[in-house]
Amino acid sequence: MQGCLIEGDGAVPVFGWAGGCSGFPDLSRRWGEPEMMTRTMRRRTSPRLRAYMQFLADATEIVSCGGEEDGRIQTFIRRLGRTAGASSACFAEIVRIPETGGVCLRVRYEWVDGEGQPRGEGRSLSCGALPPGSAEELAAGRPVVGLSTPALAVPVFFGSGFQGALVLYGPEGRAWHRFEIDAVWAAAGILGSIAISRSGELDPAGSPYRVIVEDLTDPLCRLSPDGRIVYANRLFCSLCSRRPDEMVGMPVLSVLPPDIAKNFSVPADLPGTENPVVTHEFRVGGGGSAERWYRSVCRVVLNGGGAVCGYQVVGHDITERKRWEVRNRRMNDQRLALLADAASDAIVVIDDFGSITYWNCAAGDLFGYPAKEMVGRDVSILFPPGYFYHPYVEGVRQAVAAASGRVLRLRFSDVMFARKQGSVFPADLSIAAVRTGDEWYSVGIIHDTTVQRAREQALHEEMERTGTLLRIASRLSGSIALDAVLDALCEEAARALRAPAAVVFLSDTCRDLLVPARSFGVPEDARDYVPCVPLEIYERELSNQGSVFVIGDLVSRTGEVIREGHLEDLPRTLVSAAIFHEGTLIGSLNLVAPGASRSFSPEELALLKGIADQAALAIVNARLFEERRAYERRLQASLEEKTALLKEVHHRVKNNMQVISSLLSLQGRLIENAAARECIRESGNRVKSLVLVHEDLYRSESFSAVDIGAYTRRLAGDLVLSYDLQDSVSVAVETAGGVTVSGDTAIPIGLILNELISNSLKHGFAGRDRGAIVVRIALLPDCCLTIDYRDDGVGMSPEIIDQPPATLGLQLVRVLAAQVGGTIDFRRGDPGTVVEIIVPDNPANGRKDRG
Repeated sequence: MQGCLIEGDGAVPVFGWAGGCSGFPDLSRRWGEPEMMTRTMRRRTSPRLRAYMQFLADATEIVSCGGEEDGRIQTFIRRLGRTAGASSACFAEIVRIPETGGVCLRVRYEWVDGEGQPRGEGRSLSCGALPPGSAEELAAGRPVVGLSTPALAVPVFFGSGFQGALVLYGPEGRAWHRFEIDAVWAAAGILGSIAISRSGELDPAGSPYRVIVEDLTDPLCRLSPDGRIVYANRLFCSLCSRRPDEMVGMPVLSVLPPDIAKNFSVPADLPGTENPVVTHEFRVGGGGSAERWYRSVCRVVLNGGGAVCGYQVVGHDITERKRWEVRNRRMNDQRLALLADAASDAIVVIDDFGSITYWNCAAGDLFGYPAKEMVGRDVSILFPPGYFYHPYVEGVRQAVAAASGRVLRLRFSDVMFARKQGSVFPADLSIAAVRTGDEWYSVGIIHDTTVQRAREQALHEEMERTGTLLRIASRLSGSIALDAVLDALCEEAARALRAPAAVVFLSDTCRDLLVPARSFGVPEDARDYVPCVPLEIYERELSNQGSVFVIGDLVSRTGEVIREGHLEDLPRTLVSAAIFHEGTLIGSLNLVAPGASRSFSPEELALLKGIADQAALAIVNARLFEERRAYERRLQASLEEKTALLKEVHHRVKNNMQVISSLLSLQGRLIENAAARECIRESGNRVKSLVLVHEDLYRSESFSAVDIGAYTRRLAGDLVLSYDLQDSVSVAVETAGGVTVSGDTAIPIGLILNELISNSLKHGFAGRDRGAIVVRIALLPDCCLTIDYRDDGVGMSPEIIDQPPATLGLQLVRVLAAQVGGTIDFRRGDPGTVVEIIVPDNPANGRKDRG
């Protein structure tokens, strides 16, 4: 069942019944065009029309109530007769005549002078008060009006079956208006759903119950005692957007739409034996034509023992009734106009339908609309599109409902309004609800607070930015490790600026690049494709745009090659903030998104710059901490290394002494003449070369490396002094930086150099007053150590160079070179002798400055 007034210019039927009565015509078509319908209904806003609307609004409740069918039909006939102002009313049902096989209409229920007649066989309905052929007209689904008597008969259908007739008799001279015929017609449709049953309580699983409720135009469901759905008709299933088989067994609140379910609470809102019916009225949707009002009737169902066995819930759309009630509370615009035109603030008067009825001059100046454009328009035009303004209207309605006086005043702050040009401004809204007679009128006073709100907003945003920066600074300072600082920086920046992801870049001065260090929100499979940024490009953007700027096409400027298939997934930089420390660019903080674009306000850019400034100090502190930790680790490692090598030195000294013993033994075997003194001296020089190696190891910062250049200078000086040639022979040692070798390599190299220098001092400068020795030591890129030894003496004879050496010294040179895996090459110089020694790559070989 539906009943409504005409709204605007829409062709909405006044009354109608969609209960499956196939004989009912389209009521909106009977009323003609929309303009005619509007004019007609405006003329018919009468007490009788309101009484019919109230009866039809309550009729479904009579249908769904419990109890015997007879009692429900008697109540229905009695209520309808009184509403129509009839002298009598009856329901006649079809009865077949066995003798003739025909049918007749027999009165089953009758109301006369306000008394219900008991159910019995009844009498046949006399059609004498109706025109000839009335039975055929009724069976065809058309109402019949008496020509000479004030009688009205309408057919009663259920589904497509003709069940009987509903007949009203009026007093003498009674005329039936068009809207009354439609109202009684709608009542006949409701009566059909009652008359089809012959039992008081229907099983929701049974066929008769389903036949009735499936033809209702209102959603209906049956619930178990714990609030679960036992049965739901098709309209209830359509309301919940579910199939009937999905509904059974589910809690009713879990299937209702959220904006409807929020108005109920199970089991608090369910009725009981003491309160068998619970009714709720609530509003759903937005303002204006989108706003709908509904009433739900929840009735308890008792079993034969009087215990609760379930509930029946029926929903009714009462929007039109609500709107009709609102339209009857219009205010006197002329009275308020005299007062409102003198005000300096905007004053707007609206009715309970939300339509503007008055618009003062100040309102026209504030909103930009003249009064002739605004009167009659919906109040929603004053608000921005999509703005939720219903709390103000609802607040007034609730206050009016609870008010006992004639004036109510409500005040709302920070209400957003929209001017004609589309600009939005904040204002304070004061609403005065004034009652004159039985009606309330709402007067809204709007005071523009744009300047005040702008100041408050700026102060609030500044406080929020300050609080955000303090919180981020606290978190960054609480982290010590650099990775933890960078992770916190990316996370806080992305959340503070509401960006999907953030990446922090650190400066790599060796490669002149900004290299991505850490990120937040970037998918793991895309992190490897975040490009490095050349410092030249970034610094150019800094000079052009400032320390915070947008880099929409950064990828195309980097010049890096992106793998095919990943370009569309590559994180794109939205905005970047440079990170400076003491005027030096140490990195950048970038907000990124995969293929997205977004604009940032100046306040957001300022916040990002503040975060970058906080990050600079945190990054520097983290780096200093890491450097300190690394230095402490190196110190500790060096200390442990020295301790271990001291033991190793003692072990090697012992071994060297064994070598000395072996050398002296070998030398003793070769003594055949008085040259023993020379042999002893040579042996002493060899021992001394070993002592120098251990001495360098002990004095160096690292016990595992010997500075071969410094070692060679000391060895050469001692040998020159040993032969007392310091005034005639000069020794020059040239090294390309500090070249170090391991102790195991230094010992054989020292012995080789000892033999070469001793040989030059003894034999190379015979018969000469002056001589020079040059030793060049270098470390090749492949870590091979090369020693180029030269003197300007008499040189070696080819026999000595080409044939196996006969002296112990030359034997040692070749043996020791082979011991370290190296090669040694003798050749004549111009003048003198040239010896080239190459020692291959050794893990311990390296420059001193490399640690």
